[in-house]
Amino acid sequence: LLLTHRWGVDEAASRARIALALPFLTDLALLCGIGWFYARYGTQNLATLLPILHTNPGWTVRSIVLGSVLLFVGVAGRLALWPLSGWVTMTSTTAPTAASAIVLSAWSVIGIVVLYRLTPIFAASNNQTLQVFLAACAVSAVAAGVISLVGNGPRRVIALAASGAVAVAAAVVINNAYHPSAAFAIAGVAAVFAIAPARAAALLAASTIANAMRTDDLAEMGEAWRRMRASSGALLVSTIVMGLATTGALALGVSSRSRLGVALGEGVLLVAVGAMRVFFGASLGILRRRRAFDPDRVREPEGARGFPYWLALVGAALLIASLVPGWLSFLDGQKHPTAAPLAIAVWAVPAIAGFGACAAAFARSRDGALALSAFGGAFLRRYAAGGLGVVDRFLVGPTTDAARRVGDWIPRGDGALGRFATASGQLALAAGRAPALPIVLGLAIVLAIVLALAAPGIAR
Repeated sequence: LLLTHRWGVDEAASRARIALALPFLTDLALLCGIGWFYARYGTQNLATLLPILHTNPGWTVRSIVLGSVLLFVGVAGRLALWPLSGWVTMTSTTAPTAASAIVLSAWSVIGIVVLYRLTPIFAASNNQTLQVFLAACAVSAVAAGVISLVGNGPRRVIALAASGAVAVAAAVVINNAYHPSAAFAIAGVAAVFAIAPARAAALLAASTIANAMRTDDLAEMGEAWRRMRASSGALLVSTIVMGLATTGALALGVSSRSRLGVALGEGVLLVAVGAMRVFFGASLGILRRRRAFDPDRVREPEGARGFPYWLALVGAALLIASLVPGWLSFLDGQKHPTAAPLAIAVWAVPAIAGFGACAAAFARSRDGALALSAFGGAFLRRYAAGGLGVVDRFLVGPTTDAARRVGDWIPRGDGALGRFATASGQLALAAGRAPALPIVLGLAIVLAIVLALAAPGIAR
């Protein structure tokens, strides 16, 4: 993502600092957590670490809690869970779309697999730590869904909606720690497997529509369903997949009557509304004429049924597979029960209700809905500017300065090491060519002087 940034443009370069600093700090937290467990237990292998978490001499619950928190922060940063999603949302408009889609999809899959493997460590801590992790995931899902409702940047909205869906799946994975006899955590992993290609398809399709209409504002888009049917269809399928991707995981792992279930249901509802409004904003309404822009020239580009189309279909296929016990058994090698049809229907209701609410709002007044979201986005940017300034001053600035200083020290250290190696080699070569007797006599004289000066009782 950093290599493909346009560093010659001020806005892209300034936003790229977030993409450098924030993941650096979360990765540092992950490495600190790994180092903490290695210092306490002397192993980095999960197969040997898990059996001795509560038997190693000197173990304490506090040490496991501290290491678990560090590991969770590191994984949450790579999953782009709110509020650690700034490196995704702030670079959504300046980063090349293809690179952004690849990075976000790949890291979501890697992050959820790492979280799945680390869950036994979280379970070995205590219930309070697990409750904090679950609350963090629920808050992240709801907050990302709420923020996706404001602002008219399609790629930013898609990134936030996908982040909320991933947070719901992460909550399902962690919730399995409360039920060690069950094995539904893999359902959360399967949900992210469906979200990842759908997220990439939505980003690519939205970028294709935005480039064809020469705008990154949903209020200025329209008629994509009539003029760009393939891209609009891929966007529709991918948004539906993102909204419904966690249905099977929630049906297997979360009770709809629990407080966690209510919070995650609200998150699914908001994610569905945020994702679907990108489709309605870009595909419906009138594409108005603007200065130096003729709507009649908007056409579907060649090869539109390429990556966005097929990625959306792959996401839909993985969504269906996440409801099949055979797919879950293939992923973790264990037997899984079939989710109850009633539970699947109950958890599909929030996503369907979100789609319906978004359709009703845009059917009533598309321009009004987009104007309201634009006002909310302006309000959020206005009051978030101060906070971003503080973050840039005390977080991004010191981090990038440290990286710059380290980058300067490394070549200097390499140069000094090279000069030392050259000098030692020249000295060894000269010593090899010199006669042996004078060298031995010289060393004997030097050794005698040192011993004479260092020996006790000698008057100096």
